[in-house]
Amino acid sequence: MYAVGVMPLIDKLRPKEQPEVDVAFDFDEEGAVDVSLNLSEPELPCQAWYADDSQAVGRLKAIRAWWDILNTHGPPLGYFPKPPKTFLVVKPHLLKEAKLMFEGTGITITDGGKRDLGAAIGSAEFVADFLREKVLKWSEQVECLSEFARTQPHASHSAFVNAMRSKWTFAQRTMKSLNEHMGPLEHAIRSKLIPALTGLKPGSSISDDMRDVYALPARWGGLGIDNPVVDSPFKYDESVKFTEQLKCLVRDGEKSLSLDAAKQLSTVELLKEQKELRYEQRFDALSGRVSPELSRALAFAQEKGASSVFSMVPVREYGFCFGSKRDWFDIIRLRYRLPIPGLPLTCACGKPYSLDHSQICKTGGFIHMRHDGPKNLWAKWCGDGFRDTEVEPLLEPLSGEVFVYKSAKVEEEARSDVRVRGFWGNYRNAFFEFRVFYPHAQSYKSIKPQALYKQIARTRRREYGERVLQCEDGDFTPMILSSSGGMGVEMSIALKHVAKKVSEKHNLAYSRVVGYLRAMFSFEMMRLALICLRGSRSRFTTCVGNDVNDTAAILSGLRM
Repeated sequence: MYAVGVMPLIDKLRPKEQPEVDVAFDFDEEGAVDVSLNLSEPELPCQAWYADDSQAVGRLKAIRAWWDILNTHGPPLGYFPKPPKTFLVVKPHLLKEAKLMFEGTGITITDGGKRDLGAAIGSAEFVADFLREKVLKWSEQVECLSEFARTQPHASHSAFVNAMRSKWTFAQRTMKSLNEHMGPLEHAIRSKLIPALTGLKPGSSISDDMRDVYALPARWGGLGIDNPVVDSPFKYDESVKFTEQLKCLVRDGEKSLSLDAAKQLSTVELLKEQKELRYEQRFDALSGRVSPELSRALAFAQEKGASSVFSMVPVREYGFCFGSKRDWFDIIRLRYRLPIPGLPLTCACGKPYSLDHSQICKTGGFIHMRHDGPKNLWAKWCGDGFRDTEVEPLLEPLSGEVFVYKSAKVEEEARSDVRVRGFWGNYRNAFFEFRVFYPHAQSYKSIKPQALYKQIARTRRREYGERVLQCEDGDFTPMILSSSGGMGVEMSIALKHVAKKVSEKHNLAYSRVVGYLRAMFSFEMMRLALICLRGSRSRFTTCVGNDVNDTAAILSGLRM
């Protein structure tokens, strides 16, 4: 919003399209003609305005003329220049001339430099001192956040990704040489913040490969803790390309700063493509350096929806929060296949206990919980978008039907996970069968992610597809999820369909609803993976004070 009188004043500060010109001729002794031009309008500097703040750059004479016009035409239009708040930055050899030319104006003149909208302009020494001071302040803030991360890692991670790093993003976009001064900040991030966020001891070393992994965006399998030294040149170059149109308009003194929307959109798309290509190259380089186990983990972490835990702002009201520091540390260790402390040596089933064993062991019923969690969540949201929704419906008994596949379900008491009427077609029943698999199981290690989803979906179709079609005249959809939070193609399509129904019913933006649903399933899978990891599979826990028999006797006595 522009201040009163600024727009009319800007019009006065613009030179006329065809200024009047006085031409003077002078003949030298040899008869050559020397032509000099005298413009009736004074030469004005290149200037830019935002609200009632202005900046100008040019020769001293032009800036003095510009300042005089401001003082002459500004007050009648309601704009009053303030010399104490005005600074003139000049080159050292022009300092004396500038003081003479602007004598009596009250303007502060310096040949060093000045802070400008979060950046700095001036001599190389001034800019370097400014940046060193800024980086020192940012490093101290990172160290402070690291202390909070020891007890509240999830909230601290979100604070860094969504708030703190934006403090230096503007400077990275506006100052070309910033990466030369970002070393102390990167040291604070690497030596203090990352160990605090990942549950390591203070001062623990981070390998170069893992630092590169954590620097990737969450959608590429990282944590979004970017490296300020590496990223600064790219952000500056992107800013230069993005503002090219505006720079040309300001430089040419155009009255209307109207951008070519199509050209600007093309620039934005090009920058996005270049950024994604850069991340893809980093990811491919990492995949070739790290262990095959970590490379596979990164591939599954890259799936759509699998990283919602690290990209969503933690909100306890909606269940998007891990308040326990151990849970957060375990999630990161599960994501990157890192050593997990505090696990028992032997499982209740008698086998050696490990991360992989915890995610496939059926003792304790946690595997069934991992199946029922997304099933119930799906039924809940289908019930909001469709009237007739049923959990675990009994399938119609067989009456002599013959199926092609031997693995088809033929039991009399066979059930489906969820039935929804009208999901894919009017009045037609749709049946959904869930399957959650652990991608790092021994039998799956040689299968690529997308092929694994297709294989398990094919198995589910062979079990239920023919029976649903022949006996129920319905549609069957296999709902395949990985324990890391990713989902198969069929489930992704079904999820979008539910999101569309819910968004239309409640008049909400589809993009927000589908993002919310993906996050709900991602958080659900993470919680269930933690239960499989840390849950007690023993029938009894250790009793303090009384043994099991004493407790049974007490309960028996209470019934008398």
